[in-house]
Amino acid sequence: MSADPIMQGIAASHAGIATRLAGGPAWNERRGLALSRLLGRGLPDRRDENWKYLDHAEIAGRSFSPAATAPVTALQLAPVMLPLAAARRVVLVDGACQPGLSAAGAGNGIEIDDLAAIMTRDPALALQMLREPGDDADDRYALLAEAFVSAGVVIRVAANAAPGRSLYLLHVGTGTGPGTNHSRVVIEVGAGATLSLVEHFVTLGNAPTLANLAAELRIDAGATVEHLRIHESGAQAAQLETWVTTLQADSRYRQQFFALGGRLLRSNLDLSLAGRAAAARLSGLFMVDGARQADLYTRVEHHGAVTRTSQEFRGIGSGRGRGAFNGRVVVHPSARGADASQTCRNLLLTPLAEINTRPQLEIHTDDVQCRHGATTGTLDPEQIFYLRSRGLDAVTARALLTVAFCADIVAALPQEALREYVLERVVGQLPDRDVIRSLR
Repeated sequence: MSADPIMQGIAASHAGIATRLAGGPAWNERRGLALSRLLGRGLPDRRDENWKYLDHAEIAGRSFSPAATAPVTALQLAPVMLPLAAARRVVLVDGACQPGLSAAGAGNGIEIDDLAAIMTRDPALALQMLREPGDDADDRYALLAEAFVSAGVVIRVAANAAPGRSLYLLHVGTGTGPGTNHSRVVIEVGAGATLSLVEHFVTLGNAPTLANLAAELRIDAGATVEHLRIHESGAQAAQLETWVTTLQADSRYRQQFFALGGRLLRSNLDLSLAGRAAAARLSGLFMVDGARQADLYTRVEHHGAVTRTSQEFRGIGSGRGRGAFNGRVVVHPSARGADASQTCRNLLLTPLAEINTRPQLEIHTDDVQCRHGATTGTLDPEQIFYLRSRGLDAVTARALLTVAFCADIVAALPQEALREYVLERVVGQLPDRDVIRSLR
C-alpha cells in the first residue's frame, strides 16, 4: 500500500464500504482495479504541470471518507433553484439521483434513468455505459470516482428528438458533515437531436465537503447541445469535476460556464472533435474573492477535418482570491482545415488577488487557423479618468467598468430570467455591489 496518508485513507474508506456498493461482483472487480491503479499513481499535485496552480493542501485537508447525507425536501430546494419553471428537472443529492424530487416527465425522446438502479438490475449494461478513466494526472479524480461509483444519472436523447423544454440537472450537496461524495453522469445525444441542458451546483449546509463528479457527454452526428453550467456551492464546499465530451461529424456544442461560489473548484473539460465539421464554442466567467479559488482546465482536441472551436473566458479576482485558466488546444494530423481560437481576460480588483493564465497550442498539420491570447490587469486608469471627466465619482466609475468587463458574457445567456439571475449573483460578489445596485 502507498505510504501517502491520503492514499491510505482512501484505501481504508473503500474497504469499509466496498461490499455495500451496487453492481455485484463485476462492479466490485472494476472498482478494485480502479483503486489499485490510483494507489499506484497517487492524486495529482503541483509537480503535475496542469495542476500547479491549485491549492492541493486545501484538498488534502478534507476527509475522503463518505460524507454524511440527509433527506432533502422540495421545500428546501425551492429557494436555491434557478428560475426555470417549465424545465424538466433531475435532482442529484450528494451525487445520488432522487426521482421523488425530480420533475423530468416522460416522452419527447428523452430517457432518464437512475444509475444506481441500472447497476442493480443490469450491471453489465452499466459497465458498457461508463468509460474507464485513464492513468494520466488529468483523469485521476475520475479514477477516484470510478473506485467509489454507485450513484448518478444516465440521460439519453433519441435520434432526431427535439424535446423543446430545457433539462435542468440540479446537483445538491447537503453539507451535513465532512467527507466526500462521488457521482457519475452520462449523457448521450442521438444523431440529429437537440438538447438544452442547464446544470446547477448548490449546497444546503456549511460542512467542508468534497464533491467529485466524473461525467461524459456524447454528441452524435448532426446533433446540437446547448449547455449552461452554474456553480454556486456553499462557502466551505469543494468541487472536483471531470467532463469528457465527444463530438461526431457536423455536431454543435455550446457551453456557458459560471463559477460563482464554493471554497474551491477544479473543473476539467476534455473536449474531442472526432468527426468532420464538428464545432464547439466555450465561454465563461469565474469569480474568486475572499480566500476562494477556481481552477479551470480545458483540453480541446481537433481530430476531424474542418473542425472549429472558440473559447472566451474571463476572470475577476478580489480579496485574496486565486483563479487559474489553463487551456490546451491540440490539432492532430487528421484535422486539416481546423480553426481554433482561445482568449482569456482577467481583472484584478485588489492587490492580493491572483489569476494565472496559460494558453497552449499544439499543431501537427498545416492548413489550419489557430490563435490565442491572454491578459491580466487592473482597471484602466484612463477609462476611469474619462468617466470622472463626465461627472462620475471614482467609485461609480470603477463599478461601471467592472460590470462592463463581464457584461457580454452574461448577456449571451439564452433567457432573460437567467441573465437577471446570473447578473445579480455576479454583482453580489463585487466590492462595489451597493453602488452597482443603486444604478440598476
